[in-house]
Amino acid sequence: MIIDTHVHLDTKRFKTDIDEVLKRARNKGINKFIIPAIDSKDMTRLINLTEQHSDIYFATGHHPNRLDNFDFDLIESQVGHKKCVAIGECGLDWFRIPKGADINDIKMAQKEVFEKQIGLSIKYKKPLILHSRDTDDDMVETLMKYKDELVGGVIHCYVGSEKLLELEKYNFYFGIGGVITYKSATDLRENIKKIPLNKLLIETDAPYLTPEPYRKKRNEPAFTREILTEMSKILEIDEKELELIIEENTNRLFFKDLSK
Repeated sequence: MIIDTHVHLDTKRFKTDIDEVLKRARNKGINKFIIPAIDSKDMTRLINLTEQHSDIYFATGHHPNRLDNFDFDLIESQVGHKKCVAIGECGLDWFRIPKGADINDIKMAQKEVFEKQIGLSIKYKKPLILHSRDTDDDMVETLMKYKDELVGGVIHCYVGSEKLLELEKYNFYFGIGGVITYKSATDLRENIKKIPLNKLLIETDAPYLTPEPYRKKRNEPAFTREILTEMSKILEIDEKELELIIEENTNRLFFKDLSK
């Protein structure tokens, strides 16, 4: 079975056909889905989906590009929900700095919000779902402030950063998505070989980052099969064997404390 560890099923792009999307995924052997929070004040649909479907779980947290709506108390209030398996999607993003904004102020604010969520991860022993875009050095530096306490987590949408490979020793896994199928993903194709097999996860980030050969379509969790196939080719591992390894990895990180 495959577990899609990062899929935005709560977005408007799935609003009209969520049941069909889930059916297609389940028919392809995807048996769990994790929805990461984006905006801490807009989690109603996310949590409703998890309560309506036994195989959907969520992370409580706040994306670095949504600083204005950050609500720490609301995030913390969801940690104890029976379907909450992680803290995130949280982290740093220097790619989407608003035009005209003071970059130093934005960086300081993002780090403050991120570190509060690292604190929640440590306090409640929940893994982090990390967002890092053009921030590799700052990401590692920030996490290393807490290196003796870190629970670990997953580097969402890992695209081949050499620097982020350093986090493997702190129990961080690497979420591999549709980018692995792109011809331009040379760094990812090379550096995925440096990741221990027991630290690999699969994600779609749907509806974004659609894998080949469906790049002109909306991404959806059924397409995890294309990601798995490409990973098995690059790593030269039997696809079924890799599927079992990744399933075990995902259960170890996110589901070891939950009754299945």
